[in-house]
Amino acid sequence: MRMSKTLLALGVASALLVGCKKQDDSAAADTATAAADANATQTEAPAVETSPAATEAPAAKPAVVAFDIDKIPVSDKPLPAWPYIALPAGYHYHEADDLAGQSKDLARVPVWTGGQLLWVEGKTFSDAIRSDDGKTYSKFEVRKNLQQAIEALGGVRIGERSYDEATYKANEKALDDFRQEFDRIRDAYWYDADADTYVIRRADKAVWVVLQTGNGDGGILVAEGPLPDAPAE
Repeated sequence: MRMSKTLLALGVASALLVGCKKQDDSAAADTATAAADANATQTEAPAVETSPAATEAPAAKPAVVAFDIDKIPVSDKPLPAWPYIALPAGYHYHEADDLAGQSKDLARVPVWTGGQLLWVEGKTFSDAIRSDDGKTYSKFEVRKNLQQAIEALGGVRIGERSYDEATYKANEKALDDFRQEFDRIRDAYWYDADADTYVIRRADKAVWVVLQTGNGDGGILVAEGPLPDAPAE
């Protein structure tokens, strides 16, 4: 009888052990399955693409510093015959025999004031500058003599370089159209190019002179138009 009770107790204990083992195995399996599902979710989740428009900052607009003509003294010096600017000895305009043909009674041209691309509407002249036969072209000589000639008329140099790339990009179509029409001065209208800009302020108008001098020749633009508006306060 005692032996039967002992066997019965052993049987119950074995059953309990088997049950616990099944529960442990089931819990481990559930944990493994949950981990596998989590890994699959992380692996299969589509990558989030970042739109270039969201990451790239918009291009900065060029800063505009309005030109103030009131800071330029009024000149009452007599102006020579049109186009006003006489070249130094040993140099001539490419179309010296047809200066009228290089003039326009009304055109729209840009001038760089050092902080603003100002469009001038009025009478214009544009031509190339060449050296005479037997004369070697000197960039320094032409630039120095024309500076003296323009300043003798009351002109003031307001810039020695052209606009920056941002200004060019902001006005690309208009500038390209201008450069095609006024090809004799086109080299002064690349961005970051050597170009002297002068203004002669008269009582009733402004005369603008853009000068470009290269190593073998040069170009000039003269534009006469109304006085620009004063900058807004």
